[in-house]
Amino acid sequence: MIQIKGSVKFPITLDSSTWIFDDRKIRIEDLKKGDFNGEKPIKFEDNREWNRAILEGQTNPPTLNSEIEYKKRSVLESSFVINMTPFFKNAEPSDDATIIRLSNETEHIDIPFNLLPYLFFQFSKDGKRLYQDNAVDSFVYQQTEGIQYPFKYVTHIEVL
Repeated sequence: MIQIKGSVKFPITLDSSTWIFDDRKIRIEDLKKGDFNGEKPIKFEDNREWNRAILEGQTNPPTLNSEIEYKKRSVLESSFVINMTPFFKNAEPSDDATIIRLSNETEHIDIPFNLLPYLFFQFSKDGKRLYQDNAVDSFVYQQTEGIQYPFKYVTHIEVL
């Protein structure tokens, strides 16, 4: 468990073991292709698509079982990250927040608060969680800059 604390209205606790079920997670490969959020909007462009999106109904040819199997296999084999923006939004950082300090037992790194939209936590690698205690690795990723501010084994988050 990792807590967001410091200059926030609501300190919140993050449990990285639940993120595997979160639709906002994305594969690292997809992140590098420019997909910063795993949520896919449901499109209602025609009646068939709408029915399937709501009811997971029949397609021609039937593919639902194959899709479910692919998703299960993907979770067991892929490396996933999640963007931190929604979690910080829920904590409601103060207007004067300028730094996100990520720490572990021996060191810390300060990330400028304006880079929050690009802050990702990696919580699984090859289908396995990174650490038994649910700590995570972090980095800032921008397509033009690549990976910046890499930090291993995040156990504490403080907004300054």
